[in-house]
Amino acid sequence: MQTLTEKRVFGTKTGTTEVFVGTETGLVVVTVSADQIGTFGLTDREPVTAVAADSQQVLVGTDSGLKTGRLADADRASSPPTVPLATVDPEVLDRITAVGFGSDGPLVGDASGAVYAVDTEPTDNSDAESDAGSVTQVGTTAGVAAIDGGLIAAADGVYRVAEAFTHVGLVSAADVAGHGVPLAATSDGLFRLGNGWLAAAEGSFRRVASDGHGHASAVGDDGLITRSDDGRGWHADELPINEAVADIAYGSGIRAAVTEAGTLCVNAGDGWRHQRLGLPSVRGVAVAGAD
Repeated sequence: MQTLTEKRVFGTKTGTTEVFVGTETGLVVVTVSADQIGTFGLTDREPVTAVAADSQQVLVGTDSGLKTGRLADADRASSPPTVPLATVDPEVLDRITAVGFGSDGPLVGDASGAVYAVDTEPTDNSDAESDAGSVTQVGTTAGVAAIDGGLIAAADGVYRVAEAFTHVGLVSAADVAGHGVPLAATSDGLFRLGNGWLAAAEGSFRRVASDGHGHASAVGDDGLITRSDDGRGWHADELPINEAVADIAYGSGIRAAVTEAGTLCVNAGDGWRHQRLGLPSVRGVAVAGAD
């Protein structure tokens, strides 16, 4: 079995993207080319509570606050790959419970239930050990569980961050997908936002993700289900390993699932490939880029 510092060669470095896996041990960066899983390793050793990424940066929630890294600063040639992280206003933020991106930039939720808009522009001459950016509180909930596309999943329902901070329904939510048709994962089922919140699938769900182009996946008590644009609706989706899914994410034409046991599974359209990372206690997964 490979170690974290062992390099897998899948060819040229062009056309690669980063997949970020947050664990109790720290943040793992994995380089992926289509569905081929390449080099991976720890880029930061502080326990991760939440992780999100877009085409420019990665947001990492920790017990002590928020860290952010610019993907332009990633060292993809190193083995393992690295992304230097900087701390954002540690004295303002409590333990981070959720991170994500809204229409105007990064959003974070902390253990107090507060939601903050984040300016991640670094201060002059900042480095990986310096404070960078600032935060502004935009709202309060009964407990933030997840953030995606300007939607907030909270213990008291779903909120939207736009011109105002607005409650948009449901009693509670464990996760949201804010791209395309909004989706919410709850203990009472999977819901989509139409003329109110409409039932999409029965069961208890804890994770949901979408790419905004008709593809979505959700994780519930019965495992992983997927919706594609092939007219099949929601259907069971089997991973190549028998392990419980901890989280799922989309980005750069890739769907990534990570299991509670620490196995990364990647699907670029031709079926799942997988690689054991060797780090259990997974807290989340994010794919750099946008679809």
